Amino acid sequence: MNISSRGRYGLRAMCELARGGLQHKLSLREIALKQNLPLRYMEHLFAQLKSAGLVDSTRGAHGGYSLARVPEEISVREVLQALEGQPSTGQCAGQNCEEECPQVDDCPTRPLWEHMDFVTTDLMTRVSLADLLSGNIPGEEESE
Repeated sequence: MNISSRGRYGLRAMCELARGGLQHKLSLREIALKQNLPLRYMEHLFAQLKSAGLVDSTRGAHGGYSLARVPEEISVREVLQALEGQPSTGQCAGQNCEEECPQVDDCPTRPLWEHMDFVTTDLMTRVSLADLLSGNIPGEEESE
């Protein structure tokens, strides 16, 4: 899976908002400074995050952006999907494969890509912003 800078920056920005909780407001400038991210890029990302219902915005001197839900209820998958579209491990998993690959019915590797896609999507669905901030990734203890 290839997560673009859009997804990585968006997750970092959302974690910055999550640090303050649900009512905490930050300007895009504050988020950009705290996370060392380009301000112009933040404007585009937050337009998409707001459109997806993940953040709220308030205008005015004491305005800014805040989370639309508590950090425990916002998954990594939701953030990445809002910024990058449906997450996938690549063209050999999902609908693209069925539409574009002449070997789809006789491919010995397709089950592997589909399983990787399922596992990755499941993990991104289970991991919340709160999990990222705490460093406790669900399922991590199983792999140790």
